[in-house]
Amino acid sequence: MKHFNMGFKSVLPIISGIIPFGAVMGSSFSEAKLSFWQALFMDNVVYAGAAQLATVNLMTLNAAVLVVLATGLIINLRFLLYSAAMSPLLHDSKPIVKLFCAFTLTDQSYATMMANQDKFESNSQAVEFYIGTAVCMLLTWHASVIAGFTFGNFAPPSWNLDYAVPLSFVALLVPTLKNRKYVYVALFSSVTSLLLFNLPYRTGLIVSSLLSIALANFLIRSKA
Repeated sequence: MKHFNMGFKSVLPIISGIIPFGAVMGSSFSEAKLSFWQALFMDNVVYAGAAQLATVNLMTLNAAVLVVLATGLIINLRFLLYSAAMSPLLHDSKPIVKLFCAFTLTDQSYATMMANQDKFESNSQAVEFYIGTAVCMLLTWHASVIAGFTFGNFAPPSWNLDYAVPLSFVALLVPTLKNRKYVYVALFSSVTSLLLFNLPYRTGLIVSSLLSIALANFLIRSKA
């Protein structure tokens, strides 16, 4: 339980950004006229805040089902990269553990585990640590969504809690900037995402991500 507790505690500093994010999502479910059980079902099946927010907004605009599904899938493409990085750690784990880790994979849990990977002496310790982060995220996120659905966006509009959504991702980024190459890629992705923001069909983020991956790959190969 040592590494589970470490993982659980390591997420606590960033839940200040998760709670308002979840509250915003819960109030969005309510504003979209979903019932409590519909909201709870979607929150569990689509366990990804950014995808939930985008797809619910499209649903309120009566967008086509295919558009809603495609948007959610595109936003969640980043989990393919996370899964590829997690796969070696889970190679010898039981199927139920693999299923749990796959279902609970989030930006926060993944980033926290990667930021602490030098503390693990074995894959089992890394997986135990990850499960601790995942449980903390599950409890915090679902409780925040339920509170937001039940009580609405309980903070005054002047607090601008919607800003917590991008801010929570920025909080994940900073601890991972371990050397100059990481900083170069982060700065490059920031600039390109702004320059390409107005590309048709909101594809700027996807193009910026691909360009940043290409730069990171070039830097890694040049180092080798």
